[in-house]
Amino acid sequence: MDEFIAKIKAMTTEYGVQASDLVVSLAIETFCDMRNYPSSWNDEKKLADMEKNKAKIAMAAIEIDSKVGAENQLSHSENGISRSYADHLLAYKDVIGFANCI
Repeated sequence: MDEFIAKIKAMTTEYGVQASDLVVSLAIETFCDMRNYPSSWNDEKKLADMEKNKAKIAMAAIEIDSKVGAENQLSHSENGISRSYADHLLAYKDVIGFANCI
């Protein structure tokens, strides 16, 4: 997993963003939550799926990092200092989760 995190960080650097390990880990965790991997999948199989989607994960890490401060906000008011952002990551808009049976 450390090698995968390093790959994602390298990809974000290409876009001029120095994403921290925390931001990259958050992007990966959010991706895994959205995918809703079956319990029968081992870490190796999950990592193979994440490899296929590493561009989306990198863009999500960039999106998370860019929301620090006043960039990429939906609305802003000056005196009341009120900022609002989208409640979901746009980089993950096409991510489809697995349907698990109970």
